[in-house]
Formats: sequence, C-alpha cells, structure tokens
Amino acid sequence: MDLLSSPVIIGAFLVGMGFFTGLTGALIPGPMLAYVVSDTLKKGALSGPLTVLGHISVEILLIAAFVLGLGLTSYFLQFKSLIYVIGGIALIVMSLLVIKGANGAKSWSKRGETDRYQEVRLRGAKYTYNSSIFGGVLFTAFNPSFIPWWATIGYPLVLQGFEWLALTGIVLVTIGHFLSDFAWYSFVSYSFSKGKNFFVGRRYEIIMLVITFFVIILGVFFFVKGAIGFF
Repeated sequence: MDLLSSPVIIGAFLVGMGFFTGLTGALIPGPMLAYVVSDTLKKGALSGPLTVLGHISVEILLIAAFVLGLGLTSYFLQFKSLIYVIGGIALIVMSLLVIKGANGAKSWSKRGETDRYQEVRLRGAKYTYNSSIFGGVLFTAFNPSFIPWWATIGYPLVLQGFEWLALTGIVLVTIGHFLSDFAWYSFVSYSFSKGKNFFVGRRYEIIMLVITFFVIILGVFFFVKGAIGFF
C-alpha cells in the first residue's frame, strides 16, 4: 500500500494518464493532422515536432487559464462531481469514435491511400506558412474541437492531477499530454517523410484499439467517481 501511495508512483500514473488520453484527441483525423502531413511532404520529418511546439503554446495558455483564472481550490472542487461525470461520458464517446475510425482503417486500399495523400496535399497547398510552429498555433486556435475537448476531457484530467498532487499533479498530467502530441505527430511526420504505409490497415487499427481500451476504463472511472459524489 505504501508503494501505491508513493508520490513517484502516483506521478508516473498521472503522466501515463495524460499521455494515453491525449492520444485519443491526436488519433482522430483533423485539421492539424492534415497540416502535418502536407507540411511534411514539403519540409520533411521535422514538420511534426515543430508543429506540436505551436500546438502546445496554445494549450499552455488554456491550462494557465484553468489554474489562474478559474481558481482551482474553489471552482474545481465545487463542481468536481459534475466535471467527472461529463468527462467520463466524453471519454467513452471519444473512444467509440476512435474505434469507428479504426474499423474504417482496415478497408483502405492502395488507391484510396494515394487519393487521401493527394487530398491532403491539395488542402495543405492552400496555406503558405513560413513556419511549421505558426501552423501548429493556427490549426489549434481555430480547431472547432479544441475547446470542447479541453472542456469535457482535459478539464477532469487537470482536476484529477490537482486532487492527487496539487499543482505538481497538474504539471505531470500536462507533461504526459504534451508527450503524446510530440510522440504521435513526430511519428506521423517521420513515417510520411520516409514513404511508409503504416497508417493503412491492421497495424493502425490495433494501435487505436489498444489506446481506446485504456481510455474507456478511465472514462468509466471518472463517471463512477463523479456519480458517487452526487450521493
């Protein structure tokens, strides 16, 4: 029991929780993924990491607003049951969307793959940025799913980190989340720069299903924890 209650173990779990949950948002195709692919085709493997730097610069501002502007000790804890219930439902729904995407991935053909690459290339050609970092800022700030994700999923994660290790817990969850973005988009950028076909078929499907299994468990945990708080 002492080992499980160790701050080191709890901290590692918070980092892992932030990492795997962050992957649910990254795995679902969206504007930033399209931008990273198109930018990689023009600039190479460094496009992914540089784009993520712009992405997390926007997220840092949002997290700072949670911590400084909303008042953690009063606002978070006052509505924590509702936050956990909403977050749990959102995680489960997000996981179902990822599973749906995984089932569709195995039906991609070589021709379909080429068509998708061409579509992304044409879409990316509409934008001429001097910096991949700026692209990350733009496709994060104007992504319509960005605020809803943080309001329903990111918010309970930050709250969980605060409940367990105060501000240190928030930092650890945030680090895990940022690592997921760096890992995923760096891998995407590297794969496309090398002409790999990793994102077609069974391998992509298995990765998505493994990650969603963890996230569904976390969603159920959040939902039950919030529901208990109402009684």
